[in-house]
Amino acid sequence: MATLLSWTSVGIGDLDVFVPSPPCLVVYTSYSDDERPESSVTYFWQDENTGVLNHQLLYMEPAPFETALAWAQEHAPTRSVERIHVKHARPKKAVEAKAAAKPAARRPAAKKVAVKKAAAKKAAVKKTGRTAKRAAAKPAKK
Repeated sequence: MATLLSWTSVGIGDLDVFVPSPPCLVVYTSYSDDERPESSVTYFWQDENTGVLNHQLLYMEPAPFETALAWAQEHAPTRSVERIHVKHARPKKAVEAKAAAKPAARRPAAKKVAVKKAAAKKAAVKKTGRTAKRAAAKPAKK
């Protein structure tokens, strides 16, 4: 009887790469939005001469995980397979409403004194054409 192994993958950044150990069968079950399962069984093998990893889809049905696994176990001896990798994506649960988030902390309103000073500086620059520091350093010629 074939050995069952969990889905083996390597994470490379955001990419999840499946790493099979050929020859093997892979049983994968996923769920659509209406929560109906869809299962597939894929055969992986490595070419002895070239080393190329090949695959062939053997079974794909709207069937539960257990049915696909039983099919894979039944057909494993016909392909001399000793390992069956399995991945069972659980059905997605309905998104629950999250508690209302607290409002973000707000910056306090600018003080009126600071606003008045900034407006006075702008007016002085417009009037004399010089910045406040320059105006303080040298009196304007008349």
